[in-house]
Amino acid sequence: MNRGKSVAIVTGTSRGIGEAVALELLTDGYEVYGLSRSESSLLAGRDRFIPIPCDVADAEALEQTMNRLFQEITADTDINELLLINNAAMLEPLKPIEAISASEMALHMQTSLLAPMLLCGRFIHHTRSLTTLRRKTIINVTSGLAEYSAPSMSMYCSGKAALNMLTRCIADEQRDETNPVHVFAFDPGMTDTQMQTVARGRDKVDFPLQTFFQTSYEQGKLRSTADVAAELIRLLGESHQSGSVLRAFGNER
Repeated sequence: MNRGKSVAIVTGTSRGIGEAVALELLTDGYEVYGLSRSESSLLAGRDRFIPIPCDVADAEALEQTMNRLFQEITADTDINELLLINNAAMLEPLKPIEAISASEMALHMQTSLLAPMLLCGRFIHHTRSLTTLRRKTIINVTSGLAEYSAPSMSMYCSGKAALNMLTRCIADEQRDETNPVHVFAFDPGMTDTQMQTVARGRDKVDFPLQTFFQTSYEQGKLRSTADVAAELIRLLGESHQSGSVLRAFGNER
């Protein structure tokens, strides 16, 4: 019996968690569309991986890209599962709010919040009429810092907190739909990524948490992106309440 195809759209696949998640999904049999500004050397040429050059900070270009992509996806009657993973994000600027320029603020929020908002909206709009889909899921990659304040991280903390609320609001909107989209936030925990490297390299005067990030690295508290990606796929196979924040290697909250 043909169970149909599973298709995933993942942002930020050029490196880090996004790259690892794309690799894990390919191993799990998914067809993966990877949105990123540059291509991953680990994903290049892989069967069932379709790279889509895209700067998620460019809202107009992103919307046009998604509209074209969904024209292709919705024409494929063999698809019975569709997954969107909003992974692309920015860590910087890492400095006090009074030192952040308007352009820095705009770029951060366009990348880390506006892009996921836009992608969620287009995903829901384009899949509403696809009644043959067995499963429609959105994963918004968040952070524990969505729930904790931190000096010189006002942009990052605020953006992730808003992403969690976006997840909950979408779950509320979809609750009474006959063919709902299930949406979750995924907190990967401390992971060995380029963002961690950037945080460790900051000056302690401007970024007081530099010592925390450096110590966590030296004490081996960072998990590999491969382990985190495998954990996300495991969580996707479980039953969770839509709108929940799913923590890697922990419990939903």
